[in-house]
Amino acid sequence: MNTSIIISRYNENLNWLDKYKDLNLIIYNKGLNNIRNEFKNLNDLPNIGRESHTWLFHIIKNYNNLSDVNIFLQGRIDDLGCMAFKSPIKYIKDTKKYGFSVKRFGLLGPMHWKDYLGIEKDQRYKKDWFNGNIGIKSKGFRKFSKKYFPKIPILVPTSYGGCFGVSRERIRQYELNFYKKLIKEVEYHSNPIEGHFLERLWCYMFTKNKFFFRSTKDVLLTKFERLF
Repeated sequence: MNTSIIISRYNENLNWLDKYKDLNLIIYNKGLNNIRNEFKNLNDLPNIGRESHTWLFHIIKNYNNLSDVNIFLQGRIDDLGCMAFKSPIKYIKDTKKYGFSVKRFGLLGPMHWKDYLGIEKDQRYKKDWFNGNIGIKSKGFRKFSKKYFPKIPILVPTSYGGCFGVSRERIRQYELNFYKKLIKEVEYHSNPIEGHFLERLWCYMFTKNKFFFRSTKDVLLTKFERLF
């Protein structure tokens, strides 16, 4: 099975990828052109849409010749804690086995469908929110989700960090036009709220509720780790 590792980079140091140069690395750079590493497949993109725009751009561009296994990773993954594997190799193994891979699942429930995910209260985004640095076009997370997934239940597995692996088969369960519609949702701003929405929807998009029971176990594990 052929594999591609797709990286969305802004200003991160990509030296950690040097050990994986024998793999098919595809780098999308949304920051300064100051990458010193020699990558065979380096592409510049405008800084719009967060990593969600990058993933959608890659899928649309390569829809008819996607790799069997596609690993989507941020330019830096060692700062994501339990939400990301430290190496792409684990993503590759799990995606080959299950068709989809994340390090740790979460679970969206009744309290998670707030209009804007409670970002306005999150210390990581609070300043950007009140300074108008987060783009808002959609009328809330639940309405956005129902627009593309009308039958999405209240309880669904999720993942965070925007890092995951997915098979070509699971990507192509949707027609190309589906992804073209999605990319229009995020290409209007460098930090659109819809990018945060999609981060939480990749899991359901590609697996529906296949990983529901594992997600409940992972949620308990995460809560336990935070206690100790």
